[in-house]
Amino acid sequence: MQIVTDEAGNVPRKGYTSASSSHRTRATFDGFPRFVDTGRMQQTFIAWPASHNIRLKCKANGSKPLRYQWLKDGLPSIQRRLQPRLKTNMWYLKLKDLVTVDSGRYTCVVSNPFGSINHTYTLRVVGMISSSDSAKGGTRLALSSFTEKSRTKPILKCGAPKNTSVQLGQNASMTCVVVISGTIPDFRWVKWNSISNNYPNSLDFINGSYTLINPVQYQTVYVQGKQGVQVNIPNVTVSDLGLYTCYVSNHLGFDYRSAFLFEKKNEWSPSEDRPSYTTADPGKRFLDGDHAVDTKTIPSKGTKLSPLSSQETQVPLSVFLGVLVTWTVTTAVGFLWCHFRQKKLITATKSELEC
Repeated sequence: MQIVTDEAGNVPRKGYTSASSSHRTRATFDGFPRFVDTGRMQQTFIAWPASHNIRLKCKANGSKPLRYQWLKDGLPSIQRRLQPRLKTNMWYLKLKDLVTVDSGRYTCVVSNPFGSINHTYTLRVVGMISSSDSAKGGTRLALSSFTEKSRTKPILKCGAPKNTSVQLGQNASMTCVVVISGTIPDFRWVKWNSISNNYPNSLDFINGSYTLINPVQYQTVYVQGKQGVQVNIPNVTVSDLGLYTCYVSNHLGFDYRSAFLFEKKNEWSPSEDRPSYTTADPGKRFLDGDHAVDTKTIPSKGTKLSPLSSQETQVPLSVFLGVLVTWTVTTAVGFLWCHFRQKKLITATKSELEC
């Protein structure tokens, strides 16, 4: 049995601690390393978006000198191609331009002559879910730190460009807008010479047949603070009709959206200057394009209506009231529709990233 004595050789009584012993214990406790931010030390799991920077901290107090050492998955050597001179002997570990292989367990060991302490962070680097994964039921991970300034592939606004109809000989335009892009994206407009059978599920930009639109026809635009490019197609001809695709890319990826340019057909309408046509057979009609017109119902210009015709054109009071009520109801419905559509547009703007 070992007997513990104080510096004078006396055996302290039960429940009694000598002053010198208490002093040594307090000095040892004060010199032992301890973390400064105990609240941060309660955090063990961190999910962080790829291509971002992160700094893991483990600042401590205690008797000097304090020695810091960072480990990854229990190994003292942390090799990163982007940071060949990564410092692992500081009270923080700064990782730049995260990639998925940076995921792992990072342990901070703090030591001094009195002892050592450690804390481990489990880091998971999260990448953007591709559109194909999202179509298969994947869920985009929402992170509060993932803002529009994050470095990621460009993402185009939903609903743009839109299908457009134009009469031959007139000018047409289409616009696509980038909602998010970490770096300045490169815009390209293409017109497809032939459409693959996989459309609209996918487009083959490698083996497909398409024509690049001359950048002279591009025009930079800003829609609600977002950058976009409008392609202008002057003096539209039959060869200009078809499928157009806006393709944007940066060094992290690409996105594209497509729309059709259609020919707008002229609608038939009788001209005010059309002369009247008479025929011996009241049942006989003439054709104007694809429309059959009763010759008896079209008076010539300058022809006055007979008294009988004037009486026939008088509108009864009941009909007038019916038209008035219909106009009032239609106007009210129109205002309500505009109000709810405005609210829907505001909601759609907030959920652009969820498209």
